[in-house]
Amino acid sequence: MIITRRPGATAGAFDRQRLVPGWDQPRVERARVLVAGVGALGNSVAAELVAHGVRHLALIDNDVIETSNLSRTVLFRAGDEGRRKCDVAAERLTLRAPARPLHLVPLHTDAVSELGWGVYRRVDVVLGCLDSSAARAGVGAPAWALDVPAVFGGIYAWDGNVLVQGEACVACDFGAAEWADMNRHYSCHRVRRDSTGAPLPNLGLTTSIVGALMARETLRLLHGDRSRRGSRTFLAGNGPSLHRLAVRRSPRCPMHMPVRGVVEMPELTSALTAGAALELLARRWEGEVALDLGRDFLLAARCLGCGTERPLMRARHRTWERDLLCERCAKSPGPWPTDPEIEAMQSISLQTPPAILDRSLEALGIPPLHLLETRTARGPHWIELSGDAERILPGWPAIAA
Repeated sequence: MIITRRPGATAGAFDRQRLVPGWDQPRVERARVLVAGVGALGNSVAAELVAHGVRHLALIDNDVIETSNLSRTVLFRAGDEGRRKCDVAAERLTLRAPARPLHLVPLHTDAVSELGWGVYRRVDVVLGCLDSSAARAGVGAPAWALDVPAVFGGIYAWDGNVLVQGEACVACDFGAAEWADMNRHYSCHRVRRDSTGAPLPNLGLTTSIVGALMARETLRLLHGDRSRRGSRTFLAGNGPSLHRLAVRRSPRCPMHMPVRGVVEMPELTSALTAGAALELLARRWEGEVALDLGRDFLLAARCLGCGTERPLMRARHRTWERDLLCERCAKSPGPWPTDPEIEAMQSISLQTPPAILDRSLEALGIPPLHLLETRTARGPHWIELSGDAERILPGWPAIAA
């Protein structure tokens, strides 16, 4: 079939794709997409989506641009070194967009431990453009819990793969190597390690192919096609060839925790003290309330070197190996034989000591716009720190009713 333009007709930016059978351009333009990781792969997939008309993107990355990024990215260029990846990506996507306005929200934060799960409730698709198993599992868990479609990409030299979460989460398909990779970020005492591991081999052309495949799966999901959920597509670069396999849920996977019936609470923010938040919850449910932090808050530990007890008062994910050493032992090369005997808490109530209740929820390790589980006499409830929404996602389209 040959399609010609009428004489004098003005071409629209998306005219050709509107001709694709079943294509719904207004639906694409209304879509809200979270891109977790805005390095090489995040660059590629975000650029593809904006080129097709996606206008609302939250760009999550806590890293800065290095020289080694420049040969593998379409949005970064020489002179960007040292700048935040999410900020530069937002700037360049605005320049590349075939139609405006765009609504881009760059968030310079850790996508795993510092991104509130309420962000996931406000998007239609999650894209995992991440280079570690721990990050993929950490982003896949809230997407799975809230039943938000998620697409993950991975690259190794000439090869790549794209996984679309379904009944199985991304971690269900992990093998021994992926679980070992998850553990490398934490020490045997379950605090952060200073070492991040060696870089993996990567080619810009493989990134472009995998990014395009991720964008394709995303656009299918945005059009309501969920037939690929629960599958992984493999790119064998030496062919090249593509093949797709089903991903089945693992009964041993520890990442499954469905969250339903979230109560939005605009009066709650992460800046509130824990005590004030508990009082609001106690009035809401007319009785005693316990609040699960959903993470460990570390109170104290013994120095790994000399065994002296030292206060910590920080969330586990914000605690590094060096924090378990006193000043004197930190100057020693080790070894450090002492069991730190870390004292931690996972939940709070109005009976919790004031030293904890007088701290803000953020100081206890709770990110803005997060979801927390409360336990009351009427049973458990999931609540959202909805008062943070406009600060984290300014002007963002509301949750669909």
